[in-house]
Amino acid sequence: MKTIAQIIGLLAVVAFLLSYQQKRRPQIILLNLISRVLYILQYLLLGAFTGAIFDILAAIASVFAGKKHTPFIKKHIKPIALTINACVFAAGIIIAVSNKSIIDLFALAGVLLEINALWLTKEKNIRIISLCSAPFWFTYNILSCAYGSAVGNVLTILSIIIALIRYKDFKSTNNT
Repeated sequence: MKTIAQIIGLLAVVAFLLSYQQKRRPQIILLNLISRVLYILQYLLLGAFTGAIFDILAAIASVFAGKKHTPFIKKHIKPIALTINACVFAAGIIIAVSNKSIIDLFALAGVLLEINALWLTKEKNIRIISLCSAPFWFTYNILSCAYGSAVGNVLTILSIIIALIRYKDFKSTNNT
């Protein structure tokens, strides 16, 4: 079962890495959502329920963020984003306290950064905030024995940096 979990984790990594190589926000979010579903399966198979719960919440956030330009969400974007953040934060604290585990706080920090990145409009900003989340998920994955995902976190960091360079996101807008 663990071998299947690691394979699913690696497939999740591939989808996640490909998401940051997309030029446009909708494609980033779609591949991010696909990777979330695969990560959920991996964490469930490994018994890493904290990661599964956070990825379920992140998948829900991805759906809302992907539809942020629809009239209802556009009109209520701040309350919706705040509600999602509050739910994720509350779930994270409840999980960490009930498990008596600091490990869960790494996953909480990672998921909060990732879901907030998806609400952003500029792809550069999505990549930069997502880059900040990777070390938190890396720590959680190593401590949860989700080694395929941990390798994926390292590759995610590299993928985002490549995408930032590729789309000239590091290029200064100042010509001096």
